[in-house]
Amino acid sequence: MKFGEFYKRQIQVARVYGIPVRIDYRLFAVFALSVWLTATGVEQSWGAAGISTPVAWAVGVVTTLIFFLSIFGHELSHALVGRLEGIETEEIVLHPFGGLARLRREPDNPRAEFRIAVAGPAASFLFALLAVVAMSAAAMGGYLLAANVFFLVGIGNLLLAIFNLLPGYPLDGGRVLRAFLWHRHGQLDEATRIAGIGGYVIAWALMAAGTIMAFVWSAPLMGLWSVLVGLFLWDASRATVKSSTAGSHTVSEAMVAPISVEPDTLISHFVDAILPTHLRAAMPVAQGPRLHGILTLKDLKSLPRERWHLTRVREVMRPIGPLLFVEPSTPLMQAERLMRENGAGALAVVNSAGDLIGFLEGGRLKRRAKN
Repeated sequence: MKFGEFYKRQIQVARVYGIPVRIDYRLFAVFALSVWLTATGVEQSWGAAGISTPVAWAVGVVTTLIFFLSIFGHELSHALVGRLEGIETEEIVLHPFGGLARLRREPDNPRAEFRIAVAGPAASFLFALLAVVAMSAAAMGGYLLAANVFFLVGIGNLLLAIFNLLPGYPLDGGRVLRAFLWHRHGQLDEATRIAGIGGYVIAWALMAAGTIMAFVWSAPLMGLWSVLVGLFLWDASRATVKSSTAGSHTVSEAMVAPISVEPDTLISHFVDAILPTHLRAAMPVAQGPRLHGILTLKDLKSLPRERWHLTRVREVMRPIGPLLFVEPSTPLMQAERLMRENGAGALAVVNSAGDLIGFLEGGRLKRRAKN
């Protein structure tokens, strides 16, 4: 099992500008740990000044909440700049090691990639600056505990910005590096591969530093956290390097022979006779060699069962469009991007005459890659 697959359970907590915001449920454990560490530090530092335990814990909750909201702001900045570049964001996920704004497709050019990448660290630097201003105002007003809160938030955002600017994909600095290499050499796949290798190096450095912290500096908690972040980054970088190599392959190398259904087939016949022997999440719809569309099980779910014997495949299928088919010479990386965008998770493969000659399914493609 990949390390990144260790945390997949998420809950949606909001929609901001139409973007689903989800939280990995393990984030709550990190939140509680941060509250405890902050509250303990406040109690030890301010106990002599009369700060009670409940107040210290309240400070821990407020400080942690503000910092996690600033992480969300970091990711929202990526999403909003992406929207300005014509790229929608599928979701924003806050997980135990930070956050992720998952874009629906790659940027169109290096300039767009650079702008989207720097938006997050720029937001974190801005939050740090605002925290410093608030800290100064609180200190001048004699609210020293509030000044301490803003100090912690400012330091957290400053470190977040600096860490994200390290030149290793998928960190923001790695995306900046990728934009530079893409602009210089004109090859997105190679730029991605090199930036992913940078992520490898940073991951191993984090794990080595964590080991030193735990066994040399007697700081096991910080060491464990550094190792876990390194493992997370290593897994993400490995996936990036692996996917970038797909750019040198074409659809013809990955497609399978098409098993199609005719457009006039009744849904009841499809479900009872065809689907049990050819279990697929999606299937091309064709009359002879001519492609008409793609039928997905996801689309069938919206059709009431009692209408199966009255409805034909052509009424439920997704009519053929530019996002649903490719030619066999199409780069595999481009095909994978189309499958993420078209909502069907599949692509028909047609030749120069427009005849159906193959089929690609995203899920099956991933399983083949693993094997």
